[in-house]
Amino acid sequence: MITPRKIADNYREMISSIGFYPSMLSVLFLTFALITTAVEYSDPAMSVKKVLSVLLVDSEENARTILSTLAGSIISLTVFSFSMVMVVLNSASASLSPRVLPGLITRKSHQLVLGFYLGSIIYTILMLINIRTIGNGNMGIPSLGIFISLVLGLISLGFFVYFIHSISRAIQVDNVLNDLFKNTKSELNSIKAMQHEHPVDDFPNFDDWYSIKSKTEGYFKGAHSDKLCAICKEHDIKIYISVKQGFFTVKGYPFLKCDTDLTDKPELIDELLACFIFYIEEYVSDHYRYGMTQISEIAVKAMSPGINDPGTAVKAIDMLSILLILRLDIYDVNYSLKQCDDNHPKLFLHETSFDELLHDNFTPIRNYAKNDAYVMVNVLEAFKNILFRASDNEKATKSLFIYLGAIIEDIDTHISNEYDREQITNMLKAIARISEQQGEKLLARFTSNNQ
Repeated sequence: MITPRKIADNYREMISSIGFYPSMLSVLFLTFALITTAVEYSDPAMSVKKVLSVLLVDSEENARTILSTLAGSIISLTVFSFSMVMVVLNSASASLSPRVLPGLITRKSHQLVLGFYLGSIIYTILMLINIRTIGNGNMGIPSLGIFISLVLGLISLGFFVYFIHSISRAIQVDNVLNDLFKNTKSELNSIKAMQHEHPVDDFPNFDDWYSIKSKTEGYFKGAHSDKLCAICKEHDIKIYISVKQGFFTVKGYPFLKCDTDLTDKPELIDELLACFIFYIEEYVSDHYRYGMTQISEIAVKAMSPGINDPGTAVKAIDMLSILLILRLDIYDVNYSLKQCDDNHPKLFLHETSFDELLHDNFTPIRNYAKNDAYVMVNVLEAFKNILFRASDNEKATKSLFIYLGAIIEDIDTHISNEYDREQITNMLKAIARISEQQGEKLLARFTSNNQ
């Protein structure tokens, strides 16, 4: 039995399907075709036909030929367009990252074009079967409907040109990276703006709160914050989500904390747990971390022997450095102001820390590019830029230098060319000018191994 809760749980799966909008548009065009058929021979429609008489078909043979040609042509466009989508998805998975596929599939522009094709086919076929004898041997020709079918066919040709242009751009790595960067940056800026506009001066001590265990397993991807905050306000409780988005939970894992002991309120616990979302796909709109992960994976894929595109890897590294700089301005604990009074939030969220982002996004790049001096020099330059902006953040600076130590260890082991090591030494000198004490230690550690 389909329940509202089940529909809500499967909402993301439904709207991310490549057939969602085409199905909706097909139903819409079917309804439009039935309405057109119903009013075809009404007095207002006959008046319109007199005005457009020079554009209307008055022959049964011509009507069938035109409608059959339109239906067959649009079917061909649809088949070719769907084939192009499959080619793009396979190419994106092979040359970019499988994680970017959900973003490509859910592009509304592509789904709307495919939906318009299907709707036009349905409309044209209904007009074709509506040619019938109406009495005294006369044929009833839905000339107004045929004219609309012809217009839909012409629009489909325009959409086909747009679709080819759009789908060819969608697979270009620069466009994929730029879209990911723009969307991830927008998510970071929205969190930053909210926290700066409504700052929280003092966060509770979550260690003293009561744990609530998960009753399902899967990747935690978010919560219905409106509903969750409303429940918190109704029962006068506060909730802290103690795991980051994307964390894999198992049954019994205490991923929630509450300031009130709810052990004797199992129904309230079930109501709270029903607000959380678990699914596989990663969408940038859910959390900026997913966008950064996809950018990092594109950089790693670019360094693979089959692709060998260090330029793309360097561009991805530069984007990651900018996003990490933006992350410095965000609290380590995020919160929602929905249903709250006087900037006292009732829902707190564990924000992915700067250390976690640094490790998760640069470790794969470091491991796959440690033999490439060009890429590693640009990694050091990215860290130099982050250090420049993080100079007043002692915790972040410490994390950066700890990670730089790991980078230098890899470089020292895998890069032996004297010229390449000199370029790395120059970059370390630039880092030392930003943070003299720690930078000099790092430089001394590397240069001592040169001797």
